[in-house]
Amino acid sequence: MRRLKTQGVRMVNGRGHSLSIDSPAVDWVGVIIIEHPNPPQNVALPAQDGSTPVIALLRRDWEFLFNQLRSTHAVVGYLHRVAASAPVLGGEPERYYELAAADAEAEPGDLDPSWTQRGGQSRSVPLLPAAPAGSDDDEAHTMVRIMLEDVATSPTGPAEREAWQRVLASLDSLPVGYRTDLGRFLLDALTTVTQAEEGTTEWRMRTFLAGPGWDQLGFAVCSNLTDHTRAAFSAWLHLRHHERGQHSDLTDLTSVGVLLTPRTDGYREWDTSVVAVNDDPELTDEELHTYQGLFNTRNSRHEGVPEGCV
Repeated sequence: MRRLKTQGVRMVNGRGHSLSIDSPAVDWVGVIIIEHPNPPQNVALPAQDGSTPVIALLRRDWEFLFNQLRSTHAVVGYLHRVAASAPVLGGEPERYYELAAADAEAEPGDLDPSWTQRGGQSRSVPLLPAAPAGSDDDEAHTMVRIMLEDVATSPTGPAEREAWQRVLASLDSLPVGYRTDLGRFLLDALTTVTQAEEGTTEWRMRTFLAGPGWDQLGFAVCSNLTDHTRAAFSAWLHLRHHERGQHSDLTDLTSVGVLLTPRTDGYREWDTSVVAVNDDPELTDEELHTYQGLFNTRNSRHEGVPEGCV
């Protein structure tokens, strides 16, 4: 851990890609996973000293966290949240459910100010669900997993892999409580846009923001993929990113957008396109006026339904 905090390293991920890790900038937590056919009962775990938290888990509790949350980002966030081992080895599920109950009773946090201005919908869900993530609609949750897999397996060159990994991490940061809503939106939108009248372009769009400081995530489904629709999708994401700058400093903020477009050649069901925007997009007055006319007018025909915001 001292070595990781001193200088960056290169690591090989599960897909066999070598990635450069800026390890001194990472907020680390250590995990000890104990696999034993008959672990002893009621073993007390002493408190540990040190600047880096280290958590001891039985293998079954490690798998419990992933089965419950179905998100690497959510599991890592949970480990940072608890910051220490449970008092008794094997007591992780009990601690998890205590925190899940506290989440369910917690007051909602502050909204990003740009949300109120844009008429976004506020929805409060616990960061730790009591029921396993996706149990309310497994098809919808699986849709989100497939979309993430599309992004993860997109062909990229070695020079792009670190940036692509950050995009994937950003998408995985969407709290698990919102994933069923997102997956159902994508499934329904794909069904709707495939029925668009000939000669027309049908859009469905939705934006998610979990709170101030979080990455903004935009998702769109369009009836066809052309240079024009790619440009329109990019313009929409740039506008939404720009609008955050009216209330926040965009220097350290990111917006990531995913566009799905159905295919009819039988090779696969849809294409997945990704756009990411960092810092200030520096839109000109003409671009801003054009984009607002396209996407901020209620009777605009470019968006099939109002955007939902959380």
